[in-house]
Amino acid sequence: MPDESPETKPDKSPKTKAELEALVLTELRAASGCGGAVPVTVVAYDDYRVGATWEVGSGNPGTAAREECERALCEVVGRLQQHFDIAP
Repeated sequence: MPDESPETKPDKSPKTKAELEALVLTELRAASGCGGAVPVTVVAYDDYRVGATWEVGSGNPGTAAREECERALCEVVGRLQQHFDIAP
């Protein structure tokens, strides 16, 4: 298990809920087969055991393929959680 003490934990940029939702949706729609996805909802996540401060509470593939978009959404969220925290 990697050491995530304050000295080694990477700095993350704070983003508002609306900014995170826009980032997630933009990247999700860019994924293959997910162009028809409709807005997602980001919620704050407060669990000291997890390095993320937010997660997607809901999403809808719209006219896109559900399985492809769920897989892409997991990848997008995981990647963005490494770079951004939710702003207080």
